[in-house]
Amino acid sequence: MTKKDALRTAIAQLSTDNSFDDVVDTLLKIVAQLDKPRTELTPEQKTARNEARKAHTASVRASMVATVAPVLRAVMTTDMTAKEIFEAAKYGLPADFTANKVQNVLLREMASEVVKTETKGKANTYRLA
Repeated sequence: MTKKDALRTAIAQLSTDNSFDDVVDTLLKIVAQLDKPRTELTPEQKTARNEARKAHTASVRASMVATVAPVLRAVMTTDMTAKEIFEAAKYGLPADFTANKVQNVLLREMASEVVKTETKGKANTYRLA
């Protein structure tokens, strides 16, 4: 039994009693919605939607970096781990920022201006170039 069949059966049963007129009206609206064909996006529409999402994400990320990068630059005085940088800068960072987000910004957005030092068995350190 499909949803429409179940709804039509319920409508038939409830139609005999006038006290359920509001319920019958609502069920008829639901059946009408189920009768509407679903519209599928064309590949071009999907591509356009994905490009718009990517552009929006890039815009949001760029504005976040514009806010965060100056704060990180100000506290990076020597070789420091991402956690140390976060602890030094956390009062100037957005409330939802974490040490992992700081590290992500250092590695992705600030990679050209940061020198990363890897030491086996220890946390990586970062300093301005």
